[in-house]
Amino acid sequence: MIGKTISHYRILEELGSGGMGVVYKAEDTKLKRSVALKVLPPELTRNHEAKKRFVHEAQAASALDHPNICNIHEIDETDEGQIFITMTCYEGETLKDKIERGPLELHEAVGIAIKVARGLESAHEAGMVHRDIKPGNIMLTDRGEVKIVDFGLARLSGMSRITSEPRTMGTAVYMSPEQTRGEDVDYRSDIWSFGTVMYEMLTNQRPFRGEYDQAVIYSILSEDPKPITDFNSAVPDEFEKIVNRCLMKDINKRYQMTSDLLKDLENVKQNMSLGQLITPATGTTLLHPLKRQIRKNAIPVGGAILALLLLLLLPPVQRSVKNWLNLDGRRTEIHLVVLPFNSIGGDSKDQAFCDGLVETITSNLTQMGRFGESLKVVPSSEVRRTGVTSPSEVLRFFPGVTTVVEASLQKVDDKVRVTTNTTDPKTLRQEQSQVQDYPAPSLSLQDEVVIQIAEMLNIEIPPQTRARLTAGSTTVAGANDYYLQGRGYLQRYESEQNIEMAILLFNSAIEEDSSYALAYAGLGEAYWRKYELTKELNCVERAQLYCEQSIQINDNLVPVHVTLGIILRGKGRFRDSIKEFKHALKLNPSDSDATLELAIAYDEAEMLEEAEGTYKTAIKLRPDYWAGYNNLGIFYWRYGPLSEAANMFRQVTELTPDNIRGYNNLGAVYSIMGQDDLAIAMFKKSIGIEPNLEASSGLGYIHFYHNRYAEAIPMFKEAIRLKENNCTLWGNLADAYRYTPRYSYKALEAYQRAIQLAKKELEVNPKDALLLGQLAFYYAISGDHKNALLEISKARNLAPNDVTVLHKCVQVYELVNQRDRALQVLQEFLDRGGSLEEIDRDPDLFELHGDSRYRQLVERE
Repeated sequence: MIGKTISHYRILEELGSGGMGVVYKAEDTKLKRSVALKVLPPELTRNHEAKKRFVHEAQAASALDHPNICNIHEIDETDEGQIFITMTCYEGETLKDKIERGPLELHEAVGIAIKVARGLESAHEAGMVHRDIKPGNIMLTDRGEVKIVDFGLARLSGMSRITSEPRTMGTAVYMSPEQTRGEDVDYRSDIWSFGTVMYEMLTNQRPFRGEYDQAVIYSILSEDPKPITDFNSAVPDEFEKIVNRCLMKDINKRYQMTSDLLKDLENVKQNMSLGQLITPATGTTLLHPLKRQIRKNAIPVGGAILALLLLLLLPPVQRSVKNWLNLDGRRTEIHLVVLPFNSIGGDSKDQAFCDGLVETITSNLTQMGRFGESLKVVPSSEVRRTGVTSPSEVLRFFPGVTTVVEASLQKVDDKVRVTTNTTDPKTLRQEQSQVQDYPAPSLSLQDEVVIQIAEMLNIEIPPQTRARLTAGSTTVAGANDYYLQGRGYLQRYESEQNIEMAILLFNSAIEEDSSYALAYAGLGEAYWRKYELTKELNCVERAQLYCEQSIQINDNLVPVHVTLGIILRGKGRFRDSIKEFKHALKLNPSDSDATLELAIAYDEAEMLEEAEGTYKTAIKLRPDYWAGYNNLGIFYWRYGPLSEAANMFRQVTELTPDNIRGYNNLGAVYSIMGQDDLAIAMFKKSIGIEPNLEASSGLGYIHFYHNRYAEAIPMFKEAIRLKENNCTLWGNLADAYRYTPRYSYKALEAYQRAIQLAKKELEVNPKDALLLGQLAFYYAISGDHKNALLEISKARNLAPNDVTVLHKCVQVYELVNQRDRALQVLQEFLDRGGSLEEIDRDPDLFELHGDSRYRQLVERE
């Protein structure tokens, strides 16, 4: 046919063929334009009545004028009786071609679905039914347009009332139940077929399958499709519900108006732009709630290539359930630190009691400070982190402190003697001292000591505040004793034995008083700590269960709502998580912990404007607390500008000069910015304070990017020695092995270990975009291109604005030989402030650097 003329159309090339005929690109010799010419096979028009009906429908279809419907210019017949249709010729590809490369990214799938729905709505309003909606009949043009093709043709394609020719498999899988039965169909049949198309866009799987037509038809009539989230956990509930409604076998349960379907799709798009979509929690566990005073611990980006940079931004594992009172908070003049209490002549159980007492007292004093204007308290977690035990050490770590509280406890017969001192850290002069005896066990020891300290500081406690001190507590003295011991053991959660002791003691407290809300909350935190240490998934369910039980007993405990919010956020339930944090802030608008956790939830939900504003609010509430600056620094690290990230991390080092995280984070940013000398200095400073895996990894990363792969290996091995079950560290080591000839044989085994660990972490939170991106990278390197594309699609759908995820997309697409997509995403990466320095020195992208299109991108930067 090439070169042949049909009417006044000269055939130029064949564009495609199928059961409905052959499509050619042709030249309209009269109007001098390119057109698409569809020549129908004679067997489809042998029946005179069918042919007449088809021509009538095609003429009606040609009257459709909509930007998402292919224009039909002409319907004609050759002298031999062969019908042909002339349509607009579009440069691009079919949706079928696109789906064959893997599931579509969520934002792209939603955009295409909306455009198809708009075209269908217009046609249905005009009384037209397509009858053969499928990916092959949806054209994606190079200009970003979406066009439905072949309107008016489906009457000829295997409908039982027209022809006895067998249906093609490609068409059967998209047929509605009523269509397979040969019944008359209306626009609701198109809605079914469109639902099948959306299902396939999101999963790269057909909802109804079989080896032959009748098996497919049986599946359509008798079986339910697997949930979309079995294949793509990134798909939000709202979108999945739309697809499921389209695929209702009962025609009356589907959308009854295409306009309603379109409206729901547009709502999904709007909610995506606002970051308000909820994605289903397919795992049974959650992600690092108490570990994340900054960003998620061990949230890798993938491989040694940038992956470990997020690892360097590890949070302090120090958040505890605290601040039990609902009090307003304002800045204070007294800046107080409570040092660890001493147990005189006691055993380990007595010391645990002391530690729990300090934790509880510090929390209550913090809330008192928020009520009045007289007090600001250093968190007990910060005191533990620094190891300060005497007034002479305080100003080195906490230069703003004005008063130090020390205490000792001694058991005498059936009493506990508490000696409390306040000291000026500048002069080291003891200001006040009190000795008080309390019954053992005591029902309210912690409350009485708080009141005692307040009196020593000349702080008046209003009656309503005193009442709040007992919120969530117990009326059983023995239960309180067990609870304080449990909190003490839980402060040293690095040891599984300590966590088990805490669990045992909290359970003992509950046995004494089954309505003890704080004890249930303590159990929730303890099980979460156990999960962090052991990765035992059943611990997560228990953590959530006990937090919920605590709230059922007392709904007014701020920190319990915060902890539950962190758990829900870790499970990807961002909307529920945000709700919990907002509830906590309703109880106490000035709670800095709740504010900071809310900011993180907004961040992970891609509600970037809300996240940035809330991070800044957290800093205003606690301007002397480094974690707020660290979180905002990580936010700028991910979304730009990097200079602001560096500023925030410098604030961390100034506020806490002994804090390794500030130096590690600053070193990571310097490394991204190509300032390796400064980065090395920061990492060495960190190691000088305390040997740690983040700094070791950071130095290994710099060796790696200077092509000193063999030198990177011992750095990464040292990091693994410090934390063996971290997938990022194994991925880093695998990368170094791969580029070191004498060790390259070890790379695949290390990648497989990284994949295994990453998949285990994803059981906790299948919505972790950064971890999904890293897993995709490992798959790509290992040669598993199908899983690589699946995982990177999930990652990008979850975090379309995250430059780290975009970087992983570039790497994965390049590694699976999809350079066009790699370059497209690279442009997005650069547009969103991604570092060209990163790309330039990424060894997995060296071949990409030789592409002329890459050089053009670089020149424009």
